[in-house]
Amino acid sequence: MSPWTRHLKNIDKGCPKPLTSASPPSEEQLINKIFNRYDTNGDGHLSWEELKSAYNILGMSFPGLRALKALCVADENRDGYISKKEFIKLTRKNYSK
Repeated sequence: MSPWTRHLKNIDKGCPKPLTSASPPSEEQLINKIFNRYDTNGDGHLSWEELKSAYNILGMSFPGLRALKALCVADENRDGYISKKEFIKLTRKNYSK
């Protein structure tokens, strides 16, 4: 038996298990994932700075102005932040099927 054959017998032991077919994430899970990605301090709100950073990461022009416009449109209670509830409402309104 060659040394190569001996190693091939155990080739599966180091491989990860195949992924099972899990159900795709729900719309709400996807929205939460996006929100949490840009809520960098984890306070449950998107500030102007976090929005500006998000637009910058996405490669958008004028991220500061876009962040300001997003606050004007989505910040219903005018506290200067977009809450997760406001974000979900805005996303569903603008991207519903």
